[in-house]
Amino acid sequence: MEDIGHIFVSCLRAREVWRRLGILPGMEICTYPWLVGTSLSLPSSTHMDVVLLILWHIWKVRNAAIFDKHAMSRVDVLRRTSQDMDFWRCRYKRYAEEWDVWREYIAGCI
Repeated sequence: MEDIGHIFVSCLRAREVWRRLGILPGMEICTYPWLVGTSLSLPSSTHMDVVLLILWHIWKVRNAAIFDKHAMSRVDVLRRTSQDMDFWRCRYKRYAEEWDVWREYIAGCI
């Protein structure tokens, strides 16, 4: 069954994205996304924004597979997340260093 837990946690593509990032999420990702990835020693000031961006791209890749019959990989999810972080960087002037640390981490996981 394709419920929120399947889409963001248990489907193969989502599991591969999280594994590549060094994160082992459980079903808490669906209700407590701010807990995801806290074990990584990365800046907390932009943590939630980055996690939501990753979830957004997992969702978009899933929709592309279902509606457009376009299969994308975990690398596509991470690459698109990294690209969006570049686009949104101007909105994080106050937290630019923290944003860049996260972006470099994600880019390094590709």
